[in-house]
Amino acid sequence: MRLDSALTILDKPKHKQVAFERARSLQELNGTHLDLVSFCWQSMVESSDFFDTHQRRTLRQEILLERKQWQRDLVLDGGLAFNDVSIHTIWTDDIAAWVRKQLEKKHCDIVIKSVHKTKTISHTPLDWELLNTSPVPVLLTSTQKRKTARRVVAAIDLRHTDRTHQRLNRKVLAAADRFARCYDAELHCVSAIEISNVLRDLDIIDERSTKKRMLEKSQDTLNDLLKPYDVKKKQRHFPVGKVGQAVTQTARELKADLLVVGSCAHRVKQLVGVGNSAERILARATCDVLAVHP
Repeated sequence: MRLDSALTILDKPKHKQVAFERARSLQELNGTHLDLVSFCWQSMVESSDFFDTHQRRTLRQEILLERKQWQRDLVLDGGLAFNDVSIHTIWTDDIAAWVRKQLEKKHCDIVIKSVHKTKTISHTPLDWELLNTSPVPVLLTSTQKRKTARRVVAAIDLRHTDRTHQRLNRKVLAAADRFARCYDAELHCVSAIEISNVLRDLDIIDERSTKKRMLEKSQDTLNDLLKPYDVKKKQRHFPVGKVGQAVTQTARELKADLLVVGSCAHRVKQLVGVGNSAERILARATCDVLAVHP
């Protein structure tokens, strides 16, 4: 995975600029060129019930100029050089559509955005839309304060051995390894093992022996996937349980800085290695989450 350029969606000025800080660290460590985008929109300004055409145009220009100056101050305060960044100040209420069109015009290796969750602990529609439609990996940066241990966790799927799933597993591992090397972090992998609770509770199957049998069956696939990387046995995790809960719990226990998952066919709800538990993973994760597409 290349990290030569990053499209970074800035938060509103009143918020802490978490995405900007992640992007700034990438530039310091990797020389990544940053496209910093700030979005403005005021529905009242667009309403003819309040202002005439000239007034609306004037107000838009004043708001955009003020925001652009704030962006320039942010760059200067962050110690960045203007030749290493590009500033975009955009008037729109459809951020995902603008991002999609921008990526069609100008390639970026990654989109960076801070996570925003609703009171129900689910992601906002914008987060989901970006994850669903972005043609490049999306890094959602966590705003939660937490202790980290310089660890990057790659969530892989060992249940499916077809070419498509294995190709995406390799992309997930390559992306995780790229970030681990960039941040001098330890690379871990996690693959959840789902065992029927009904059969287990009825003592029809034994969890320990079933897990052992499933791991033996996937051992060759796992060794082939991990061959290019330095992932020792103690850095390989196979929790038993629902995928969403098991993966995020493992990342939490490891105090991971980043969890890397694969999204199949650009549909977040079919994350490879995550299955239909994508929403739970992204809602539960306390660390940064990188979604990688096929």
